[in-house]
Amino acid sequence: MKRRKRFVKDLSLLVVLVVCGLLINNWFFKLNTMRLPELKKQAAQYVVQQYENKRNGLKSDFGSAENIDLETATISGPFLGVSKAGPVVMNITLYWTISSHGVLIGTVEQDLGLFAIGSYFGTPKMWIQTRNAGLLQEMHNRNYRCLVKNIGGLWASGWPPPYLADGYLGRYSPADGNFHIEKNDEQVSEIIESHLGEEHLDFMANPERILDLTK
Repeated sequence: MKRRKRFVKDLSLLVVLVVCGLLINNWFFKLNTMRLPELKKQAAQYVVQQYENKRNGLKSDFGSAENIDLETATISGPFLGVSKAGPVVMNITLYWTISSHGVLIGTVEQDLGLFAIGSYFGTPKMWIQTRNAGLLQEMHNRNYRCLVKNIGGLWASGWPPPYLADGYLGRYSPADGNFHIEKNDEQVSEIIESHLGEEHLDFMANPERILDLTK
């Protein structure tokens, strides 16, 4: 009986230490990039699911399926979205860009949760945003980096939060997709390099055919 209690106690302590380690790791905003391929696959599967829902008249994140050719559609990225309360990164979102016939049509957004726990296990909450397509296409045309940043807690910077590049800030209207880009003092390249890697400075990098990822 005592051995069993000791085992349970030791196991509980181990679990607590592992969880604390993950929290401390993500406190300093270190993503588990080794799981990006799996998260990308999940995002691709979500695109197919929402596309099929729209085609079948079911509830879908897509307003229309007319501008998507699923046979050739690709998914790229990701780029980061962060929500900070003071110096602490509270929530992290991954944004995967969706393109069809070379035109950006939106993003799959994956909420990795508090301290990015979702970058280690599970299937994150996902949704598709298409109103940001015009802004992202223009940022890509200008060869800008991209980091979505919210300061002061979740959505404290307004919704949708600003899309930042080195020296620029972009916003879009959730109603009609109209956007504007203005000068800004923020620098984001170093953050992207440190926490995702240099290969993700181009948020349209690493394109893969969506259907290839869902086989």
